[in-house]
Amino acid sequence: MKVVYKHENIAVLYSVKNILDQNAIECFVKDEYGSSMSARFGIENIFHELWLKDDQDFEKAKAIIDKEIENPEPSEPWTCTGCNEENEGSFEVCWKCQTEREDS
Repeated sequence: MKVVYKHENIAVLYSVKNILDQNAIECFVKDEYGSSMSARFGIENIFHELWLKDDQDFEKAKAIIDKEIENPEPSEPWTCTGCNEENEGSFEVCWKCQTEREDS
């Protein structure tokens, strides 16, 4: 097992975990509840950790994290087919009428 990602925000860490899960890379969160004691044990202990179950997935996982999390490519805005509202490129569902994006 090998740590592949650290972050102080558990929500961000779980977003990374979900992206890796979608790419068939098994991983788990370690020290999920440990950061509540971080002030007592030092600044290096405030980070939650995402660990890989298989070390052989490390390079693939790092490449995905670099592309999707660290340097995401901006998406072009799109127009909803349900209500003709323009949506940000990162939205998969129309913010106005909740119609799913068709080209995703």
